[in-house]
Amino acid sequence: MKKSIIWTLFVVLISIVLLLVSCGPEKTSTAPASTSSIKTTTSSQTSTTSSVDKPKYGGTFTAVPFNNPATWCAASQWEILGWQISLQNEALIVVDWAKGPAGSGETDMTASHLGQTKLFGGWLADSWEMENPTTLVFHLRKGAKYWAKAPANGREFNADDAVWNLKTQWENPTGNFAMFFPAKEDRPVSITARDKYTVEIKCNPGKQGIQILESGARAYMMLPELYPNQKDWKNSLGTGAYMISDFVSDVSLTFTRNPNYYGVNPVGPGKGDQLPYIQTLKFPIITDLSTQQAAFRTGKIDVLNGLSPEEFKEMKANTRWTFEYNQTYGFYNQPTGREDKDLPFNDIKVRQAMNLAVDKIDIAENYYEGMADVLGYPYYNSRPLKDLYTPLEELPEFCQELVKGGNVEKAKQLLAETAYPNGFKTVIACGNNDVDILSIIREDLLEVGIDMEIKVYESGALMSVERGFGWQEMLYKNAKQSFMPYYMFEMRPESADTAAFWDSPETRKVYNDIQTYLGLDDAKWSAELKEVTPLIIESSFAIWMPAPFKFNVWHPWLKNYWGATTQGNFVPFHHTYFNWIDENLKESTLGHK
Repeated sequence: MKKSIIWTLFVVLISIVLLLVSCGPEKTSTAPASTSSIKTTTSSQTSTTSSVDKPKYGGTFTAVPFNNPATWCAASQWEILGWQISLQNEALIVVDWAKGPAGSGETDMTASHLGQTKLFGGWLADSWEMENPTTLVFHLRKGAKYWAKAPANGREFNADDAVWNLKTQWENPTGNFAMFFPAKEDRPVSITARDKYTVEIKCNPGKQGIQILESGARAYMMLPELYPNQKDWKNSLGTGAYMISDFVSDVSLTFTRNPNYYGVNPVGPGKGDQLPYIQTLKFPIITDLSTQQAAFRTGKIDVLNGLSPEEFKEMKANTRWTFEYNQTYGFYNQPTGREDKDLPFNDIKVRQAMNLAVDKIDIAENYYEGMADVLGYPYYNSRPLKDLYTPLEELPEFCQELVKGGNVEKAKQLLAETAYPNGFKTVIACGNNDVDILSIIREDLLEVGIDMEIKVYESGALMSVERGFGWQEMLYKNAKQSFMPYYMFEMRPESADTAAFWDSPETRKVYNDIQTYLGLDDAKWSAELKEVTPLIIESSFAIWMPAPFKFNVWHPWLKNYWGATTQGNFVPFHHTYFNWIDENLKESTLGHK
């Protein structure tokens, strides 16, 4: 039952998250001083905002939100259901803006933090430290205040607030962490306030990483004395840079600038300026994709994420002015066979034969028209994942063959060594939009005698099948290892996100080491995760599919922006804290015929 509930929530997460991993061009920039005791390295990144661009206050930012908010209170419900919460109610730490394109370029902020704690900076906490493997301490920022609105009336955020929020969110059965971390050993041992500005979290050995990433970066701080009345948007009250001013369900959300916000710009031409710059954020709820694209073409919205190559080409051809963009990657699916039943997929040679039979180079070049990387798993070829990614040409030769596919003769040879020398029949569960590419895969598999029946489900029915682990043999399953690599969801049979039910002693050791070293020695576990890549590919627990390109686009009047989509696991539109609108450029651009 717990797995079913967790799976349902994860499906919701994937349906709204546009965590798109970027690989943009480069340009030198200056690294700021780090706010963390962890040493960082400097890399470079393109800037679409030059040093002569001066920040401007005022203006309106407009974008299409991920969905209609389903909650306004992270203390009682899963915060992912309320994407807007992080604009108003801040966490203790967040990926540091100064480590993105505006500063050192260590990340382009088109992916999550990926478990790399060196990327974090202060938010409601000034700093944090691991005193030992079981004690995590956050030193809170002095002067961070709730909005000047009853019942807070502008009072200062303190350690008692943080303790209440953390305890409530960990203990509430419908809260942020209850579904994903039901095991007692994953949870805090104790949460206490040492003094007004110091929070101590005691945890079990090897669980400090969970506390850094979840208690530190994903527990959004609500106002305790308002609970549980903050479930109503009109009662929303936080410490953030933006305050909700209007909400019409299924129509729009409007936020206005918090004039008393404590934050300052840490880097760039506006270094030291009070944040935020933009006066108003507007989020019209537009569900139709063609309407979203028309709104961008006419300048009615400022950013649009996740365009397909075809949509991107059409956008360039039909927008009167030149807009900015970066090439990213979208989520994609992989055919995956169950290994927890008496099925052919229990034999590694069968799985390898299937990978060899499917011509991935042909799919990348013809189905995706060259707009895809042949190697898409376990990691994208992108800047955020550079420490985990291994180029195809550097993999062992057999791994390269498995990734490329298109070797029917070798596939037949492998099948001849199994109990299925002439192939077999199987069935794959998928959605309405998956038939075209699965038909190509099916034809390739037929070449070696594998007859894969395509069973199509409506979206609601498919979700029910997935959350109940009810597919018969194969599932066309979303690849998520590039999203949260440190949890290795797809490589643990007990995971709510498993589809193959595959495991190995080698990957289990890496997972256990990640739990031990995350937050203490991220370079060590990252190296181990990269080193196990050939074994993962050789296992062929799924048919490795090419990673298709996507594009993020934005207008030139949105300044100090490089295509960022998140500053954490799911911190959408936080970049608006640091952006500004060039109203003169916007007016002249829109007025030009």
